[in-house]
Amino acid sequence: MTTTLTQPINESERIVTIDIIRGVALLGILIMNIQSFSMIFSTYSNPLVFGDLTGANFYVYYLSHLFADQKFMTLFSLLFGAGIVLMANNVTSKQGNPTAIHYKRMGILAVAGLMHAYLLWYGDILFAYAIGGMIAYTARHKSPRFLIILGFFLITLCSLIMYAAGASLPYWEAADLEKMQHFWSPTAEAIKQDMLAYQSSWLDQMDKRHAMAAEMQANLPFYLTRVIGIMLIGMACFKMDFFGKRYSNSSLTITAVLALATGLSLIVYGNQLNFTANWQLESMFIGSQFNYWGSLLVAYAYMALLVIFCRSNALPKVKNALANVGRMALTNYLSHTIICGFIFYGWGLGLYGTVDRTTQILVVFAIWIFQIAFSTFWMNRFRFGPFEWLWRSCTYARLQPMKIAN
Repeated sequence: MTTTLTQPINESERIVTIDIIRGVALLGILIMNIQSFSMIFSTYSNPLVFGDLTGANFYVYYLSHLFADQKFMTLFSLLFGAGIVLMANNVTSKQGNPTAIHYKRMGILAVAGLMHAYLLWYGDILFAYAIGGMIAYTARHKSPRFLIILGFFLITLCSLIMYAAGASLPYWEAADLEKMQHFWSPTAEAIKQDMLAYQSSWLDQMDKRHAMAAEMQANLPFYLTRVIGIMLIGMACFKMDFFGKRYSNSSLTITAVLALATGLSLIVYGNQLNFTANWQLESMFIGSQFNYWGSLLVAYAYMALLVIFCRSNALPKVKNALANVGRMALTNYLSHTIICGFIFYGWGLGLYGTVDRTTQILVVFAIWIFQIAFSTFWMNRFRFGPFEWLWRSCTYARLQPMKIAN
């Protein structure tokens, strides 16, 4: 007979290595997301459509694309999958019902994601994670081998869908092709209207934000297979004790170096092809394939190297700070929106469309410093971050104890 738990896992049941890697992933995600906060949406994928791309701005773009674009999101998805197995194992060990708790958690996360997207920022990923987490959970009992094979199948499926879309462009209806071209490379008038919308008040942004959020939700089927596939591989990594002691430092180092070299080479080559082609519409579907696959290798390298770092005795204060950021991942992710929304949108300072890439990265560094300091301050006093506490309290239908017992 199973029972319904009324409290989440204890501190002793946490895996600090996962917290640290999650903290790194959370901070790294902002390197790319700040472009969507501060510039028109198309700039995220097509660097030629908006903003200065010379001098230091070019190097910020290039290094961000090389080392951050899809890498930290992939890392975060891997850890999300690992967390699914960790939670289920802990609840099961307490004679609880992991399925009921998991789907309640994902349902609450889905609602939070929709609120985040439609009320604050269209670029929300929480809703996709919630849906992906619901589906991935059904495979939690499968072997690591099965999870890895299925995961790569789903990742490949997403890639093939993108490639097929690009290959079929010559056969599209003229109206559909024009609409996609307008999205990929908007006109000066469209850019002007976009800037006016986001430099306006929260209420005046509503129509634009809702339209963009709806577009993101409509595109969910096209990239959800990648999200689920990566989660499944993360589940396999947890089952294989990747975050523990199963693999030696030497084997992790060798595979990380090979993965990093191969992944970065693919990304550099693909980016050069896109610049040579002047970032035509095909770059959205076919030219992006190099980073699509290269990001998986780079993310693996990051994960392996971070596992080695976590095993070492080096920089204990840095590890603690990163673990605190990771333990407050939901709060820190949502605070990215609150902080960047205030800086760039009209309900705050209204700097949307006026900040170049070099200044954007300085803003990222400033937010990192703030979040590391705040997370350490908060977690020294409380058991959960503010939004984590709310999520857990709703999940277990009971207000969770917040303060750390003296």
